[in-house]
Amino acid sequence: MSVHRDLEAVLENGAWFGALPADIRADMLAAGTLRTIAAGQYLYEEEEEPSGLHGVISGSLHVIGLSPDGNAVTLGIIRPGDWTGFLGCIDGLPHAYSGIAREETRVLSIRPRDVIRIFERNVPTFRLLIAPDLAIRRKLGRYIVDDVVLPLAQRVAARLGDLGRSPYDYPVGPIAPLRNISQEELAMSVAATRPRINEILRDFAAKGLIELGYGRITVIDPVALDRFARDG
Repeated sequence: MSVHRDLEAVLENGAWFGALPADIRADMLAAGTLRTIAAGQYLYEEEEEPSGLHGVISGSLHVIGLSPDGNAVTLGIIRPGDWTGFLGCIDGLPHAYSGIAREETRVLSIRPRDVIRIFERNVPTFRLLIAPDLAIRRKLGRYIVDDVVLPLAQRVAARLGDLGRSPYDYPVGPIAPLRNISQEELAMSVAATRPRINEILRDFAAKGLIELGYGRITVIDPVALDRFARDG
């Protein structure tokens, strides 16, 4: 199997790329450049010029936003098969967030001008490009409501499910183990303190919803976790 086919096989596992027409997928693969991002390095940084679309082949990227006091808030995790960089490709403005590799990560990067060439050929094709970001916009609305009305424990349960799934097809799909994310980072993502997060996670573990390990949170009963996030 060729390298080209290997890349395509990984990316087709992602809900967005796998659903694209075959000619669009072929154009993207032909235009892409394979890159390796070392652990701790940024693929792109907040306020930098748009860098195009990036599909993760192996490893993972954490999409983070910075608070006014400089704290990093984890917004999503991009795993093999998923892509990042949609917003900058759509509006042409600097990156609103940063993408950092928490482990050695391989990505297929497509330059902004190639994204424009591939996706701005007609309205239906452009809609394919904006669909993932529209899904994110809908989720942001849910976050705002949840922050106002839900107790913290339910918000933590929802966040575990969200961070463990593809950012673009929630709530469909299995919940991947959360690796390379600290309890402090999880606390920041739900506006809570680390001791309170630790207490909630231990309670979830005692109820058989999750399993805690060193630098790792594994959801072992996703159905029950989703039910608790929804109903309490």
